Amino acid sequence: MTAIRDFLLKLLEWIGGSAFRLFTVITLLVVTAIGWFLYEEKDTFMASYKASQALPKMNGDYEKAVGFILKNTEAEMIAIFEVNTLLNTRKLAYMTSRKNGRVKNNDGLDVGLLTKNHSNNQDVISLMSGSIPCGAYTLPQSQIGFVYKDMGVNYMCRISVPYDPGTFIGQISIGWKEEPSDIEKAKTVLTVASGMLYNPKQ
Repeated sequence: MTAIRDFLLKLLEWIGGSAFRLFTVITLLVVTAIGWFLYEEKDTFMASYKASQALPKMNGDYEKAVGFILKNTEAEMIAIFEVNTLLNTRKLAYMTSRKNGRVKNNDGLDVGLLTKNHSNNQDVISLMSGSIPCGAYTLPQSQIGFVYKDMGVNYMCRISVPYDPGTFIGQISIGWKEEPSDIEKAKTVLTVASGMLYNPKQ
């Protein structure tokens, strides 16, 4: 205890009235604390990483699924996301517009899964439970929502990949300028497209 007290007294004496030395000591303490925390929790981080890597993934047949949706609906916009429920991420993997074709400038954008947006979280819970939420899209729910609005989207439907409660590795969102006349047909098309993106292990 005496050694620690002597060390602290010498440290304070060394710092003196120097703001730079005080800043240096504080920075070193913060870095040391972070390093110690990472070291102590390394097993937890590795377990989470390994579990994340073990999750099933979509098969990448985005063009096939998108082509099927465009052919069988009047959707103006289609966005496909890769989902990682462990890391709470939802990253844009593929986006297209009926008018302009493939849109790449937002590829990889992570809009999060559960966020501070209540409407978004309601949709996510519906997707996890095996529902296909559809409804008016009046306000953006995330950064990508502003892109939807710029494309003229006012009505949207979403489905999980695969369309199966308990497994949620991806999401398809499609949007129209106005509510489609046959929502049930659109949901059937989405169900088929979702299946195109997932190959369960035999």
